[in-house]
Amino acid sequence: MSELVIAGRIATMADGAEGEPKPGRVWIRDGAIVAATAGDKRIAGFSAAPEVDVGNAFVLPGLIDMHNHLAYNALPLWSEPGRTDPWLHNKHWPQADTYTESITEPAWVYAKACPEALLGYVQVRAMAGGATSVQGWPTANRGYQTVVRNVDDERAGTDSDDLIYTSVVTKTGDPLAKSVDRMKKGSGFIYHCAEGQRGSRVLNDYTDLATTGGLLPRFIGIHCSAVDADNWELWATADAGGVVWSPLSNLVLYAQTTLIDDVRARGVRVCLGSDWGPSGTKNLLGEMKVARITADHFGYALTDAQIVEMVTSNPGALLERCWNRPIGRLVEGAFADVTVIRGRGRGSAWKRIVAAIERDVALVVIDGVPRYGDKGLMNQSGAVSTFPMTVGGRQRRVALPDPANTALPWSWPAIMKTLDDVQNDPQAAIANARERAAVGPRFSPDAPLELFLDMPDTRRTGRAGPPKDPAAVRIPPIPSIEHDSAFFDLLDSSPIQAGVLAPLRKRFGQ
Repeated sequence: MSELVIAGRIATMADGAEGEPKPGRVWIRDGAIVAATAGDKRIAGFSAAPEVDVGNAFVLPGLIDMHNHLAYNALPLWSEPGRTDPWLHNKHWPQADTYTESITEPAWVYAKACPEALLGYVQVRAMAGGATSVQGWPTANRGYQTVVRNVDDERAGTDSDDLIYTSVVTKTGDPLAKSVDRMKKGSGFIYHCAEGQRGSRVLNDYTDLATTGGLLPRFIGIHCSAVDADNWELWATADAGGVVWSPLSNLVLYAQTTLIDDVRARGVRVCLGSDWGPSGTKNLLGEMKVARITADHFGYALTDAQIVEMVTSNPGALLERCWNRPIGRLVEGAFADVTVIRGRGRGSAWKRIVAAIERDVALVVIDGVPRYGDKGLMNQSGAVSTFPMTVGGRQRRVALPDPANTALPWSWPAIMKTLDDVQNDPQAAIANARERAAVGPRFSPDAPLELFLDMPDTRRTGRAGPPKDPAAVRIPPIPSIEHDSAFFDLLDSSPIQAGVLAPLRKRFGQ
């Protein structure tokens, strides 16, 4: 039996962001929330549990990133050289002259040559931004374990792998009808839908879904930025599901974003997703700030409290419909995922949480296990098998097992050296990838791990495949896991967003 108690300023998010967080405790046992209590109230049976006192820091449900493509997150921000016009939609920019060489080929080499290190890097990057759950994991030739919760593959204590289906590829006809039928039978459907400018052809993704009867409570549409105000009226409030908003990616690609006020007017829950390295933020702390900047720029009626709901109780409510277990709320029986954030600046708790940067993430607990946090808090929590690293100028401990021996902790230098070796010599890495793939039956349970990319490459007839000229492959330096000056320099040089995102640099103190 494992137990943990966290004392601090508790934001249960049980009914969303109602009221300011108040002093209290969260009680955790065997991967579940037993209770969240106010004041000095204590729960019997926890006398032997380690108790972590985080002082005035905010204790939140673990942050949920509802849109990512994790296999690409070792790549920096990308923009097509010389292009200033917005792209029309997500079938357009994969045709760019530099897309394959800048995105597909480097990502393929990482995914095939060092998949374990890639998964280690992206998990630490997510936790450094407070995330405990992420959507958008790569598929593979065999199963692999993660410490960050896998939204796509969570079984929620059941034997079923059919709780949620996902699709990056546009569906029409019978495949779309099958997806709608699955929703009617109880499965969730997370779908890249109508990504692009309003008036572009990808609006058909949404209207086809509406015609097929797919605007349902278990539908979660990623982006839907091409949907205009009139078409949002097609989604009946009685069947309101969810939309995942990734405003930075939308602005740097299309100079437009989802009509959030129209979405919310239908009762549809809005979630946030940081998207992928080539056109997204590094983590949810970045995306929350972009949501604030974007809402102010376009005049959306959005409060800081509602932005915090977009990474906690909103995705939690949608996922609970599929998993039949609470998440995104600190309530009895919920998944024991907790994020502790100190907050930054002045004002309401919600304003201070939205303003937080990587330095302010104090502790991340996933399934009741302390996985990332300040050295002192991790020690108080009884965390075991951890390795040290520094993030945001603070000493951290991270509990991420070595895939070669899961009884031992990995190390950040080992993860980064593996990635750096691939980046410095991609030709040797490509040869290594071929050797890995040739060891025994490719899809056996003990085969060397091989990840598959989920984003299409239209210059390769839709397939994100191996380099056509391995000798010509070049891989850019691996980005840091924090929002830093290198990130903001690339963002500032991205012309399509036309300076709308310039305030983001200052909000990270850069």
